[in-house]
Amino acid sequence: MSRLTQAKILALYLLSISSFFASLNQNIYTPVIPLIRDSFSVSINLVNFTVSSFIFIIAVVQIFLGTVIDTKNQKQLLIFSFILISISTIVCAFTTNFLLFMIFRIVQAIGAGIIPLVTINMISHLFEGEARGSAIGTYQILLTLAPAVSPILGGILGEHYGYQGIFLFLFLIATVLLMFIMYVFPNNEKNDLQENSSNFTQTYRAIFLNRVGSITMIVGFFVFFIHFAILVFLPILLNDHYHISLQNIGLLYLPLTVSMIFGSVIFKKIQKKVALKKLFITVLFFIPLLIIAFGCLHTKSIIGLSIILFMYGLTIGFAPPLFSTIISNEYSEHRGAALGLFNFIRYSGMAIGGMFTGLSVVLPSTLVFIIFGVLLFLISLYQYPSIKNRSM
Repeated sequence: MSRLTQAKILALYLLSISSFFASLNQNIYTPVIPLIRDSFSVSINLVNFTVSSFIFIIAVVQIFLGTVIDTKNQKQLLIFSFILISISTIVCAFTTNFLLFMIFRIVQAIGAGIIPLVTINMISHLFEGEARGSAIGTYQILLTLAPAVSPILGGILGEHYGYQGIFLFLFLIATVLLMFIMYVFPNNEKNDLQENSSNFTQTYRAIFLNRVGSITMIVGFFVFFIHFAILVFLPILLNDHYHISLQNIGLLYLPLTVSMIFGSVIFKKIQKKVALKKLFITVLFFIPLLIIAFGCLHTKSIIGLSIILFMYGLTIGFAPPLFSTIISNEYSEHRGAALGLFNFIRYSGMAIGGMFTGLSVVLPSTLVFIIFGVLLFLISLYQYPSIKNRSM
């Protein structure tokens, strides 16, 4: 193995660990939603707002950063992001004021929002062709470990140390990674690929004119919208309907999150043998069926719920590296901006999905998720002719 190849592999894993941590900031919080509600004596809607606003801020960061990322020193961007996370997590750990808590969760989200775009953009520039799909698959495997570990870790820390223990843990990890990036991570030169005079409007016009890229982003929005609606709904379902403790709530995320890892591994292996178009069409129609099944079965039994979550997790683990690879392949001149826009769209979907979980208070949760599944199926059916007739 050449020194250049070794350097690329090292960079891939360093960047993936950074994204793992960014995802950890987002997902470790979910199992203790009932604890946050009770600790601050606020409504569940306010607590869900801190979840959704976190994702929304991450989404907004993608748009502002996307058009300039290819001309910035990306090591400095990573350092800045970890400084923001370190400051915000220590404040969230010790404040007793819910408004201050919400404000610094937003600061934390800004730091966490910088990391995924920097990392996926650097990986896309480092690798080409099938190697890019494989590298994004590896990146997604490590990234998916965060939602696999986060609910379990969040549940254990929340059970024994309260929500404060979660934020102190994040502060410790952020500080360690900050030191590591400052003194070990190699300096990054700005990329030469996007030193052009395209303005904001021209850049995004070019992105939206790409039919395959636009379809991928539209489908991605609804996939992640529904996914996060399920993710935020689960602790309420498990706590209120099945009467399960915080620690065990984290453990019951395991069927979903472990299967997401398997889904990413499957993509890494299969993308070398099967055309991306065929994989995309499979995802278009399989995910809606599983969402409808979730809507029908989630209140019946823990065993049935676990089986559905495992199957659903396989497709959700498969989808992000597939979507990111398609976006990276479709855009060469505006790759950073396109990936930033895709991140904005999927994080926006997650943010809105978290808020739509409140529909289960007004409508039966079974009806809510069946409607979501049917909606995604109709969207997929509408987009199918365009995908079928295009090469990818």
